[in-house]
Amino acid sequence: MPQVTGKHVRVLAVDDSPAFLNTLCTFLEDDPTFEIVATAQNGEEALSAVERWHPQVVLMDLQMPKMNGLEATVELHQHYPELTVIILTAHDLPTLRDACIQHGAYGFVTKGQLGRQLPALLANAPLPQED
Repeated sequence: MPQVTGKHVRVLAVDDSPAFLNTLCTFLEDDPTFEIVATAQNGEEALSAVERWHPQVVLMDLQMPKMNGLEATVELHQHYPELTVIILTAHDLPTLRDACIQHGAYGFVTKGQLGRQLPALLANAPLPQED
């Protein structure tokens, strides 16, 4: 996991499925390195939460109502280029993965491989300084 001296990595978790959001938060809460500062259920809520809570990492579902994860990632990358956004999705398609990275995501994790893929990405993620 990221090397943080006496501090937590501030995380925003975004998913329209309450069940998966709960699973994701429980997964992160098992590691004292992470502090879940907020959750959101769509891209619009994610944009507001980033502005309010200033997370260092956003774990963003791809398919959501109102504003999907790719649209929200584009917005976040324009306004907060230092923010680490990791896309979470059930669909592992190379073209989808490439599009997410091209539009500002740091990484891409399939939900079925969350326990295997997410820790490695988080361990190497560039983290912006806390405000």
